[in-house]
Amino acid sequence: MNSHVATARNSAATNDPFKEIQRLGGLLDESEKQHMQARAQLALLAEACDTLRRERDWALQALADLKNETFLELARNAEQKDGESPMHTTRIGLYSGMIAAELGWSPDMCQLLESAAQLHDIGKIGIHASILGKEGPLTTEEWRVMREHPRIGASIIGDSEEPLLKLAAEIAMSHHEHFDGAGYPQGLVGREIPMAGRIVALADFFDALTTHRSYRPARPAEEVVEMVKIRSGEQFDPLIVDAFLRISDQIITLRQSVLEQERYDGAQDWDGNWWMLL
Repeated sequence: MNSHVATARNSAATNDPFKEIQRLGGLLDESEKQHMQARAQLALLAEACDTLRRERDWALQALADLKNETFLELARNAEQKDGESPMHTTRIGLYSGMIAAELGWSPDMCQLLESAAQLHDIGKIGIHASILGKEGPLTTEEWRVMREHPRIGASIIGDSEEPLLKLAAEIAMSHHEHFDGAGYPQGLVGREIPMAGRIVALADFFDALTTHRSYRPARPAEEVVEMVKIRSGEQFDPLIVDAFLRISDQIITLRQSVLEQERYDGAQDWDGNWWMLL
């Protein structure tokens, strides 16, 4: 009988609602405390990961910027070997960006093209100065060597997944292709030629012929615009020619501004605000 009474009392104690609430409350408090500690630790880990990610991104961007600047310096050196002004690469980039904008490219893509186009002739760094600086016409063999500079340029830039360098390699390889297939080095035809290469081809033609060289004087800009028009559908994509003709006055104005900056300030770089003239 006594054992039954003890069991009943223990059962009653166990079923005491107030004690049960206290017991459960203690368990909940401990669980919440552990939960809060875990959340705090996770927050610290997340902050540490964000810091590491920012430092990694900064380092990768700094490395990419250094690599891009190295390629740009090589391109400028290549142009100087060919008797060009250091601003030639800059002008090509500016003209290309303006044409792309007229074609409806996004501002980001225009900016990317402006930068990538400046590496178009980087392959000339691999051509001997005796060929690049020759005042008379090139021999057949010299011309064969000269025609290799697009392949050399694409090879120098390499197979990169970085957007600027990927576009630059594409331009280096294709900017001497002609819309009718008569260009080099691959003899591509029409839309087989990358759009960026087609744009830079026209920009390069305009700047080359409006610039004085040791073997020929510069032609008036208006005359070169007419030459571009005549070559529509042959050397140049008609779509790009039409875009160029619509803004040719703006390009001529920009060209004069760049030349004046170079002449009077000894500038080596341009701030890139070409859209201010549109």
